Amino acid sequence: MSVLIVSNGHGEDAVGALLAQRLTASGVTLSAYPLVGTGNAYSHIKLLEPRCTFPSGGFGLRGSWSGLAADLFAGFISHWRAQRAALVGQRGKHSVAVAIGDVYCLWMAGLASERRLLVATAKSQYNESHRWIERRIMRRAAAIWTRDEPTARTLADHGLPARYAGNPMMDAIPAPERPLSVPPGASVVLLLPGSRGDALANLMRLLKAVQRVGASERAVFVCALPHSLQLSNVIHAASAQGWTVKGEHLWSGRMSVLLTRDYGSALESATVAVGLAGTANEQAAGRGKPVVAFPVPGAQYTRRFMDQQQRLLGEALIGVENWELAADAVVRLLRDPHERERRSEVGRQRMGLTGAVESVAKEIRSLDAT
Repeated sequence: MSVLIVSNGHGEDAVGALLAQRLTASGVTLSAYPLVGTGNAYSHIKLLEPRCTFPSGGFGLRGSWSGLAADLFAGFISHWRAQRAALVGQRGKHSVAVAIGDVYCLWMAGLASERRLLVATAKSQYNESHRWIERRIMRRAAAIWTRDEPTARTLADHGLPARYAGNPMMDAIPAPERPLSVPPGASVVLLLPGSRGDALANLMRLLKAVQRVGASERAVFVCALPHSLQLSNVIHAASAQGWTVKGEHLWSGRMSVLLTRDYGSALESATVAVGLAGTANEQAAGRGKPVVAFPVPGAQYTRRFMDQQQRLLGEALIGVENWELAADAVVRLLRDPHERERRSEVGRQRMGLTGAVESVAKEIRSLDAT
């Protein structure tokens, strides 16, 4: 049996890589095509070409006009045509194509295989319902897994084969590698700069918030560095803001920030998070960590994106105007355990449970049996 996984986002790539791991043990032949970026999450899997990272990081059509213009100038149209040709060239080679992302991803996957499945990670009834044209395209899917129960019910009411078996984004949280060197019982503020091209600029804004929080609270600060962000660039930019580097820490006076790529451990240790990320913000909320966010210049964490994420996560996310107000919100959360618990419960409820990836894998194995 041969399976093609088509994904269109960093978080979606992580879900696709996890699904590939589950299927490899069953003897399934796998290929993957990440439509956004280079697909670094996939390992030991054949990847289709071409692959490319564009200036907007995949947010050209959903972000600012400047991001879209930059993508077009960088050759997005010719790349898109090449992607279509690559997928058309896969016709007849796979038993099923699994689209992980939005309806556009499903449409692209359909170029490669008539039999297709959709893991719908992008939209939810909480923040943005599927339009009629999207539902029409979704009818071509043999099965649809949604990220929450309300979305599954709504799509099923429209006659679509939708089900809820857990949130795939919660499946994709990596296991902790080792305990972080933080004092037992300490209040830990987790910094999530995102994984796109503006992650470095985001981190510098988050460091300003750290200084404001640290001026009034004895908290431990941990930054989950994405693998796309080079440590040397972080050190250079932070030094320009007056921070010094000692081992794994950035220091400014008595305040320090632990830098780690062990996202699983960082998330487990967190009390609250300050995030300028997509998937990571959602996963933090799902693990019961209240998230504070603010809009920034760039392709991803715009005002529009933050507002959509606010609707998705409800009171699990506190959206404010700038980093100063974000720091004040963090201080308030650290001082009020009752508010933290209330927002934590909302995050767990909105993001739901694990289990979706295994449900998809089981469905694919059943196709092989038939």
